[in-house]
Amino acid sequence: MQSSPDTSQNPDDEKILKYAVELFQQLGITKPEPDSVVWADDIGPDMVIVQFGEVRLPRRMMGRLSAEDWRPLLAASILYNYVLSRDKNRTSLIRLVLPVGIGEIPLIFALLVILRLPDRNLSIELLWATVALWAIYTLSLLRFYTKWLWRDLPYAADRRAADAIGKEVLLSALAKYGEAISATGYPRKRLHLWPTVSQRIRSLQKNERTNRAHQS
Repeated sequence: MQSSPDTSQNPDDEKILKYAVELFQQLGITKPEPDSVVWADDIGPDMVIVQFGEVRLPRRMMGRLSAEDWRPLLAASILYNYVLSRDKNRTSLIRLVLPVGIGEIPLIFALLVILRLPDRNLSIELLWATVALWAIYTLSLLRFYTKWLWRDLPYAADRRAADAIGKEVLLSALAKYGEAISATGYPRKRLHLWPTVSQRIRSLQKNERTNRAHQS
C-alpha cells in the first residue's frame, strides 16, 4: 500500500517555498517555479527533491531544520534536477547506449566466426568466452554510468550550489542536516546509490583541499 504525502502544515512551509522560488530566479531556472511544499513519508530523511512544481521533503524531518537550513539543500536539488540532469539523455547516449552499440559490432562478428568453426567443442568454448567478455564489458559500462548518474552528478550539484550560495553555508547546512537525520535513528551510513550526507560533506571538503593545492 503506497503512502500518501503529509498534508499537515509546517510553520516554515511558506518560507521554504519562498526560498525555492528565489533560488530559481538566482540560478537562472526558466522552468515553472514550485508552488507547494509536500512532506512525504515515501522518501528517506536524506532526500530533498525540488521537481515538477513542488518542494518534496521527508516527513520525518518536519520541524527538525529551519527554513534557512533547508535553503542550501534546496539549491543543490534544484541544480541537480534542472541544470545537471538537463543533458542527462544526451550524456546517457554517449556514456552507455553508444558504447554498447559499438561493442555489438565485434560481438556479432565474433559470433559469426565461432558458429562457422568445424570443431563443435572449440566452438562452444569460444562462444562461452565471448559471452563472458561481453558481460564483463557491459557490466563495466553500467557501473561507470551508474556512478556518474548517482554519485558524480549529485557531487557536482553540491559544488555548483557551493559556488552559488557559499561553500561554508552549504557545509553548515549539511552538518545540521546530518545531525538531524541521526536524531531520527536513520543510519547515516547505509547502502544506497545516492551519496550520504557525510559523503557529500567529505566531497566538498576534498574539493576545497584540491582547489587550494592547485592555487599554491
